[in-house]
Amino acid sequence: MSAALAAAWLTQPLNASAVALALAALIWVLHWQRCALALGALALAWSLLWSMPAAADALRDSLQGGYLGQSAEGLPQADAIVVLGGGIGRVSGFERGDADAPELAGNRVAAAARAWQAGRAPAILLSGGPSASTRGVSEARIMADALVKLGVPREVMVLEETSTDTRGNAERSARIAAERGWKRTILVTSALHMPRALQWFERAGLPALPLAPPEDAAPATGAWTPSMRTLDVSAQALHEYAGLMAATFD
Repeated sequence: MSAALAAAWLTQPLNASAVALALAALIWVLHWQRCALALGALALAWSLLWSMPAAADALRDSLQGGYLGQSAEGLPQADAIVVLGGGIGRVSGFERGDADAPELAGNRVAAAARAWQAGRAPAILLSGGPSASTRGVSEARIMADALVKLGVPREVMVLEETSTDTRGNAERSARIAAERGWKRTILVTSALHMPRALQWFERAGLPALPLAPPEDAAPATGAWTPSMRTLDVSAQALHEYAGLMAATFD
């Protein structure tokens, strides 16, 4: 397992707690019982903390709070709209051909379509290679087909079909922008992913204006009622923090 994969694996609270409990067991065998008990307690507390909606929401909001509630109409004119793969949603959601449909309110592809229809930029760059869930088809191509269904002509689209992570998205998008003379772009991705994406685009030499679609409303639960779903929410935010650190110090 590579260091990057190991770090991603450890952002799952249960995985990190399991490793800490294994270390606690080893320390116990070495007769450092107090240290073992303290580490074991911290391991259990770590997963318990991030299973609570109040903690998970605070963690997510610390990343995405500044990017929610944006609209394309409030953005200045740009040369292109860049859409990152990774959160395309169900293809069937585009069949109605309406980017303003309520069910597409939180979809990044629909957000890009709305920005293009609002005249924010004349071109759309779709960035994303094949993934485990796309069966060899690039995410860029899937997004392009969805945009056509939403009324965006294929000739305004540029496809970047090789990147498999955010750094690749940024570096290859910057290369395409340089070739086409684009100076200002609008970056479309989830609000949670936006800080990391902006950091990589800045490093690649392509500063971008953020545009994040609204988040889907989470089911109402008690603020301090632990749940496995909340652990998944926390894991996403912890993963983004780990990626943001990598983008900052790599």
